Amino acid sequence: MKEILKATIVLGAIAVTSPALSAENWTTRLPGVTEGLASGALPPAGLYFVNETFISPTRWYGPDSKSTSTHVDAFVDVPIIEWVPGIKLLGADYAAGVALPFDYDSTTNGAVNSGSGSGMYDSLLIPAILSWSLPADFHVATQLGIWAPDGTNNKSIYVRNSNRYWAVEPGVGVSWLHDGWNASVLFTYDFNFQKSADNQAGTTYRDYQSGDQFIAEYSITKTINKWTFGVGGYGMKQVENDQVTLANGTKHNLTNTAPVKYAIGPIVGYNFGPVIVQAYYHQNLETKNYVGGDEFWTRLLVPF
Repeated sequence: MKEILKATIVLGAIAVTSPALSAENWTTRLPGVTEGLASGALPPAGLYFVNETFISPTRWYGPDSKSTSTHVDAFVDVPIIEWVPGIKLLGADYAAGVALPFDYDSTTNGAVNSGSGSGMYDSLLIPAILSWSLPADFHVATQLGIWAPDGTNNKSIYVRNSNRYWAVEPGVGVSWLHDGWNASVLFTYDFNFQKSADNQAGTTYRDYQSGDQFIAEYSITKTINKWTFGVGGYGMKQVENDQVTLANGTKHNLTNTAPVKYAIGPIVGYNFGPVIVQAYYHQNLETKNYVGGDEFWTRLLVPF
């Protein structure tokens, strides 16, 4: 079971809503989803099930990092399947996986600008994860993820379960695993494709381009007997503002639409034998143009 803690479940999940944006309520990937895992290593050959839950009562933060009166409460459940067939490509262990997230969120910003809803979020397909074992207990992995716009198409601008655009998400993970220690970092970058207005309520544009996003997730843990303790955090930054194309073909950059967020918190886990349970918490350090607040996570790891 110690090997299972080395699993690279680098399958993204959901992000909480962003009600101030006129055309989208989500970042492509939820930052922090891989904390406590070894981002550079893979488990032994087999089929693995992971279930992530995320609960966060938050407020919207403006470009000055000050909170507003907008509240966003989110619950996310992410079932993940990872397959490690026991084959090698380019000298690396190979794996693939899929995440099929579900979420419920509620936005409160006065009697009119409010709403709640639930549904399936966009699915994430990972056709390839390649992990190399290096000297001195280091491991390096690369991955390629594809976000499909197949989530529930709720037309409210305050409750959305789909970004309605395709995205390609490459990533690189590095882990040092030695004597129960796991020091890991994962870097991912989302190339977001353009989407059409799709007759969404409240939209006046022809096409919408969300800015690309960069996320760094890190954690340091120590396993002693059946217990694991540690700390993890992340930094998330959208590298450019969103852009809209109006009906007449004119393009406009939308100010204050590039989220920035940093968070950190403790990690704890317990090995029950057939399954491993982990929990972790995030304290908001800084947030701009996005939602911020307490984040509560649980993770269940089960080998089939």
